[in-house]
Amino acid sequence: MESDKLIEVKRLTALIDDKIILSDISFHAYRGDITVILGSIGSGKTTLLKHLLGLYPSEEDAVSVLGKNPSLLDETEENQFYQQIGVFYQEGALLNSLTVGENISLPLEQNTKLPSDLIEKIVRLKLQLVNLNDSYDLYPSQLSGGMLKRAALARAIVMDPPLMFCDEPGAGLDPVSMASLDKLIVNLQKLMGMTVLMVTHEVSSILRIADRIVSLDKGKKIFEGTLTSALKSDNPSVKDFFTKGRGE
Repeated sequence: MESDKLIEVKRLTALIDDKIILSDISFHAYRGDITVILGSIGSGKTTLLKHLLGLYPSEEDAVSVLGKNPSLLDETEENQFYQQIGVFYQEGALLNSLTVGENISLPLEQNTKLPSDLIEKIVRLKLQLVNLNDSYDLYPSQLSGGMLKRAALARAIVMDPPLMFCDEPGAGLDPVSMASLDKLIVNLQKLMGMTVLMVTHEVSSILRIADRIVSLDKGKKIFEGTLTSALKSDNPSVKDFFTKGRGE
């Protein structure tokens, strides 16, 4: 159904320095799904994500996220839009000068009029959800790589967004930590009823979390469908991606 399409991209083409990065891309991401944009390095995944976040301009009908083209919003509309999405950045993007609790509090302090004691309770709850109960007063430099990722995840969900974007969330983690993070994302997605769009090239993560796949190759969409369909695909690039990623 149309109402279930939280993200809709229609014939998006992107040029950077006169070089075609994305060519005629169309796909949907549905409410309640974890949709993974996959592809090797240089396939256009990050450029596509930046269009979805409104960081790169696009034509009016080319990108729709929560019913809006984020690159065409005025200041008021933009503030409202960004309050409805969470972004889980690859490097965490926490401010080193602030404690974990202060970092996670920022979206609530900037976008709500909630009293400070209630904000603290919300933040501590979110830290509990990502298994960081005792990290409220620590600084990012005091966290391990896996803990830093979980703190960034807590900040991404602190406003209870209906939609969360994840940019290579498992980058830099060892296989055990990556698997743990994947499990946490799936559990939170189900618990909070979120829709998730993830950009990654990590095959192990894709196999653990994806409901649907959009596969890019050299700036073109070569596959869209369920994970099961992707694993059975006869497309040589899709088959090669999963075969090499699983060490077959």
